[in-house]
Amino acid sequence: MAKNWSITDAHCNHQVDFTPRLQDHDISTQPRSKHIPAYQMLRTTIMAYHQHAKYHLKLAVIMRNHNQFKACLILCDWALASMIKALYIHKYHSVHPPKELTMNEILPLVHTDTEPGLDIALFIGTIQHMSSLADYPYDQPIQLNNIEKLLQRTEEILDELATRLKDDSSG
Repeated sequence: MAKNWSITDAHCNHQVDFTPRLQDHDISTQPRSKHIPAYQMLRTTIMAYHQHAKYHLKLAVIMRNHNQFKACLILCDWALASMIKALYIHKYHSVHPPKELTMNEILPLVHTDTEPGLDIALFIGTIQHMSSLADYPYDQPIQLNNIEKLLQRTEEILDELATRLKDDSSG
């Protein structure tokens, strides 16, 4: 059976950048009164990444429903990556987040005083690793109940992180 992974291969190999593009701006050093349009651009970019996370999750559910478990994992990874980029922009007030974030960069984004983020960071790393495998070993196929758990946890994390974008509007 031939497989067509050209889009996912391109994304996973970083040949194509699906990052929303807006004008370069870093407003963190400007007085608030001088950067109202830049602030709007910042909020628009955060919401664009948040919207991408929601779309990727919806597509992951569709892929799961069609027993396309590898595609489901990749879309969960993309959803989490989009949300992490939204949090990065929110925290550092920079419209262009790095293309890839390391665990050292992810952990401060998901960790709060009330919610330790180590479990979230480890889950994100696990999904990144699983989705980056070229082929899942044929003798160990991905099982539906495992995909269900991964998809559910991805959704829980996205919901939790989304509340941080709303609750902490001051950045």
